[in-house]
Amino acid sequence: MPAMLDDPTAPAIYRVSGPAPYPVPFGPLPTEIQVRQVTLRDRVTIATLIPFSSPNQVPPKLTAYLCELLNREIKKGDTYPMMEPLPLSSFGPYWFANFGAVMIMGEVNSVEEIMRMEERGEDWPSKCLGSFYVKPNYPGRSSHVCNGGFLVTDAARNRGVGRLMGECYLEWAPKLGYTYSVFNLVYETNVASLRIWDALGFKRIGRVKGCGNLESYPDQFIDAIIFGRELGGEGDEYVSEERFDKIRFYLKTGTYPNGSDRAEKSRLRSAATHYKIVPNADGNDEEDKLMLKGKEVISDPHKQYEIARAAHAQSHGGINKTTATIAEKYHWVRIKETVSAAIRNCTECKEPTPGTKPSPFATRERRTPGKSNEQSSSSRTPRNSQPISSDGVEQVVAGADPHPEQQQQPAPMAPMHFQASDYGDMPVDPQIMAGMHHSWQDSNANGSQPMLVDGEDDAETRLREELEAQMMRDQHQDVYASDLKGQQDRAFSTDEVPD
Repeated sequence: MPAMLDDPTAPAIYRVSGPAPYPVPFGPLPTEIQVRQVTLRDRVTIATLIPFSSPNQVPPKLTAYLCELLNREIKKGDTYPMMEPLPLSSFGPYWFANFGAVMIMGEVNSVEEIMRMEERGEDWPSKCLGSFYVKPNYPGRSSHVCNGGFLVTDAARNRGVGRLMGECYLEWAPKLGYTYSVFNLVYETNVASLRIWDALGFKRIGRVKGCGNLESYPDQFIDAIIFGRELGGEGDEYVSEERFDKIRFYLKTGTYPNGSDRAEKSRLRSAATHYKIVPNADGNDEEDKLMLKGKEVISDPHKQYEIARAAHAQSHGGINKTTATIAEKYHWVRIKETVSAAIRNCTECKEPTPGTKPSPFATRERRTPGKSNEQSSSSRTPRNSQPISSDGVEQVVAGADPHPEQQQQPAPMAPMHFQASDYGDMPVDPQIMAGMHHSWQDSNANGSQPMLVDGEDDAETRLREELEAQMMRDQHQDVYASDLKGQQDRAFSTDEVPD
């Protein structure tokens, strides 16, 4: 997710708007941002997020490994829009000039310790789990809106690394002075990222149609989602899904996850009375099932999406129907949002069946049972409309007479007659008559036939319409003059003081 209009080889831009103090290039970080230890999805493995404010702080071999990781992702062609690999000389300033963090396996207490690990010849591919940056999404007066880019190593996938880095991004970005975050390009096929940002409280604030010419989809253009979220708010809900993993760990091992405080331990003891672990009888290698009131709890975003996609594919139902089907057997946070994403990505729902969509300008007619399309359209065809094509779906009126030959025919409409003497005493505006004369000439020249009322010819129809319009204007003027006179009379009676 590179920043808006971001050129990896261009000089870095820094935040110059929003709350002070503003960052100094390669300067120290705010004191609130310190090394942070986290626990992976297995609730046992410890990892450390180390913050950097300068590419000079990052060990050279670690920088080279991260550059290789980004170029590998660019070559895959499915997540980042760049097509050419980034040279090592450009990667450091691009990734770490504003702010960058690296996740390392194990406990690391300081940036200096990372340097000592490099000096000892640390094998970074086995130690490094991922990295992310924070930088302005726009320059100048809007530079307090930030953007982030994320990398997860292949060995770290499905271990909750991406989500943990996303949570840390939300914690550190406001401490760096940013007030809002925008992710400009999250391709719709990148389901894992979509689920993480949905779960972390981001809103889908836009869609860029067909902006991705991706390697895995050479014959089509892929839409991208624009995510947005306010930073620094209280009461975030993004911890809800991770809670399932902690409950599973507590029920299975009888011990608290690493880093649990007193409040967390109390919540886990309370949850243990509602949840239970059921051995997996499916014969695969998946872990035992976490159940809540007879429903399987699904915490993995990938599995959530696959369940939603499979449930929708059964009948291609709408959001409510598919959500209700899933909720009978499964439970997770925001099922409806997962279903919505699955429906949007359904190719069959995106492409309507050819020949079944009527023209938007066609007049829909009620079909009488027993009559063909030709008979129905010939019996009553409204003027100035297009009949529905013969391959359209027949519409049957509920409660219609099963014997169409006995149906009562509609009464004929009485013709409307125009009497010129009705307006004989009304003055006619010469400009109206001149305009009518020119419009009649234009109509005759173009050969157009206006819609007529039964019993009238073209001239009579136009004259009647223009005269009625002038009468309406005259009535409005009379009402306005009467109201004005009344207001003047009331003002005179109120303001006049007798001698």
